[in-house]
Amino acid sequence: MRLICCFLFCIVLVGCATPRIVVLSDPLTAREHNDLGGSYEAAGQLDLALKSYAAAADKDRSWDQPLINLGNAHAALGDWEQAARSYQGALKRNPENPEAMNNLAYAFSNLEKPREALEWSGRAVNAEPGNPLFKATLALALAQTGEREKALALLDETLQALPPGDALYGQMSALRDRIAIESF
Repeated sequence: MRLICCFLFCIVLVGCATPRIVVLSDPLTAREHNDLGGSYEAAGQLDLALKSYAAAADKDRSWDQPLINLGNAHAALGDWEQAARSYQGALKRNPENPEAMNNLAYAFSNLEKPREALEWSGRAVNAEPGNPLFKATLALALAQTGEREKALALLDETLQALPPGDALYGQMSALRDRIAIESF
């Protein structure tokens, strides 16, 4: 009996000492990682959102949306340099994406690069002329480049097209007031 126990003990030891190859695979698709990132972002867990968006961008190197979302998460953290890099990456994947153009313009505004902000916000508005958010970014860039009157006129035009009950109306009105009293 002692010999059998010793034999079984040796087999167990050898089994534990044998190197094993473990292949780790990620079962989630790029879209699932992107959606997971959105859930993390909504819950305020931006560190996990960043990881999920990066995983989505790595899994599908042709899809630009995870890079836009990655940039938005960096922007929420105030990391405008990283946000701009993410938006630029999205534009490399899809040079015609107006959301990436607008968000890059906003990042440039926050990085105090008004000429770049003006260029990219103009492209976004040209791509989607009716988008009030894009017009707000363009107005901000115009104000930063010293074209306050053009910025105010653009905001006035945009505010007239929005219903006063629209959530965006209040934000655009506040931006208009800011541009009217501040010097950039």
